[in-house]
Amino acid sequence: MNGSSPSPSCAAIDVVAIDGPSGAGKSTVAKRVAGQLGYQYLDTGAMYRAVTWHFLEAGCVPAECSGLPDRGAAQMRKVLDQTQLLLAAGRVLVNGLDVTSHLRTREVESQVSAVAALPFVRAAMRALQRQVAAAGALVAEGRDMCTAVFPNAAWKVFLDAKPLARAERRVADFARQGRTASLSVVLHEIEVRDRLDSTRDDAPLRQAQDAQFIDTSLLSSDQVVALVLALVRGKPRVMPS
Repeated sequence: MNGSSPSPSCAAIDVVAIDGPSGAGKSTVAKRVAGQLGYQYLDTGAMYRAVTWHFLEAGCVPAECSGLPDRGAAQMRKVLDQTQLLLAAGRVLVNGLDVTSHLRTREVESQVSAVAALPFVRAAMRALQRQVAAAGALVAEGRDMCTAVFPNAAWKVFLDAKPLARAERRVADFARQGRTASLSVVLHEIEVRDRLDSTRDDAPLRQAQDAQFIDTSLLSSDQVVALVLALVRGKPRVMPS
């Protein structure tokens, strides 16, 4: 995968970094905040899902390579080195192929945490993410935006919500896509992913000390967007009643 990573400087950069677990509302909020500010939106979760989809197509996701001496690392590195990833106009392209519609499948969702835990995958993604930031102001959402990718972001936010609330949102998202999903199954998958994301060795999911925490369990997306915009614009933070 092409792309070199500029070293983060000590100065604050024009990035609104939003971290949080799956289903906390990061994507919806980040897109709307970016639109309001006129910033570019960077969906890092889509980047990891795109790589996961590509590994699935190549038959080299970690679950399929556990019996190999190197657990498939050599094959995955080869596939990654030959991958051109592009995010443009809300679409995700892998080697010129639009894979956007494949990124939220159950197959990708079940494997993405394992792929995202691979240090060489994270290094490649960080390089691309920092390249995007070097081109101009942006809103970036993911798991390690505040802690690892953009530690000098001018604004840092950590969104969270109770697991059940996140599972209900995910089931509702599936329903809008015409897919049926069991709440108990989705809740279990979220809890498993939380555990994997927070315990991986490379840049685990955690709240940065200087990040603003927002519990979205009982808040609408409008309310969360307003809170994030207030932070960026330097206005007093007033939690909705």
